[in-house]
Amino acid sequence: MTTHSDGPEVLRQEISAMLDRISDRGSLLYFLWLLRRIAKNESLSPTQELKKLRAAFVRVAEALDDKTKELDWADWALVEKYMNSGNVQISRPLGMAVKFYRERNGLTRVQLSKRCQLLLRGVIALERGQVKDMSLPRLEQLAKAVGVESGDLMNKVMEFARANN
Repeated sequence: MTTHSDGPEVLRQEISAMLDRISDRGSLLYFLWLLRRIAKNESLSPTQELKKLRAAFVRVAEALDDKTKELDWADWALVEKYMNSGNVQISRPLGMAVKFYRERNGLTRVQLSKRCQLLLRGVIALERGQVKDMSLPRLEQLAKAVGVESGDLMNKVMEFARANN
């Protein structure tokens, strides 16, 4: 059996080798988003817009991971624009991540609501995946309230999102 240089297995190996050379989390998150859109046969933006989006993914991931870096709200808006399109739902995985960390740290919902200055019904709605929109400052406040860095919270959100896809 001959393997074509453009056969599926060869292409998978080439793609895998390319991804192995990428070390920053922001680029990996961007490529994951891109590949999911391609796999679902969803439309893609023009190349220039995709280049801007990749750079925004990188800067947002760096800002979430490194508290000394300031988050550019234009980058956040661009990433959020694309993350909230194409049937990507973050509310349920976010709720699962918050509940995971709340329980891991032995907090009740009432304690969490006091720590993050949300009404108890807001915490309940959040954990049930009913909160559709959240600002970055609120997200950072929530991460602090459950005792983790915002980057760790977002990693857990991604983990739950992957598990549910």
